[in-house]
Amino acid sequence: MIGEALYAGLIGTALGAATGIPLGVVNVAVLEAAARVGRRHAAGIGAGGAIADALHAAVAFAGAAPILARQPALLRILAAVSAVVIVVYAIVVWRARPAPATGAAAPARRGGFARGLAVGISLTLPNPAPLLAWVAVAGAVLPDASTAAALVGAAGVGVGSAAWFALLAHLASRGVVGDGALRWLPRAAAIALIAVAAISLARVL
Repeated sequence: MIGEALYAGLIGTALGAATGIPLGVVNVAVLEAAARVGRRHAAGIGAGGAIADALHAAVAFAGAAPILARQPALLRILAAVSAVVIVVYAIVVWRARPAPATGAAAPARRGGFARGLAVGISLTLPNPAPLLAWVAVAGAVLPDASTAAALVGAAGVGVGSAAWFALLAHLASRGVVGDGALRWLPRAAAIALIAVAAISLARVL
């Protein structure tokens, strides 16, 4: 039991970090928020995305594949809701004022960790695409996992995912993105968010 849970925790942590690296909604949102609003807000978005990832993984590791297979209509509804949330956020980002150049007087910024946390959860949790991806992963790495192993594995996913997003927020806020890029980053991020939403929706419909 302990060995299974330890394995689940280690593999979950590694997978949580690895699956966060490819281009996705939270990566784009973290980069944009870190450059325009600040590290705390970006870290909140990453933490929210990590919580959602952990919940998706918990459902998958607990053996939800048969239930999801019998509910295609539910998946389509979730995909539609997720797409709407992402597009609305993309519009907000598109209309956002560009960040000031380095050294310029920064205006008062709306944000903060709690606000970012809510954004990260809302961008990720309704999206069935990562949930289905975790179902596939669960079948490959944790088939027939016990309840304890599933919970430990899901917690590991959250830790690994949060660590990656926190690192991304730190790097972006430390000036990795140049001043010139900050002027077009919100619109580029908005376009990327809409593209990711469209791809996720197409996978389910």
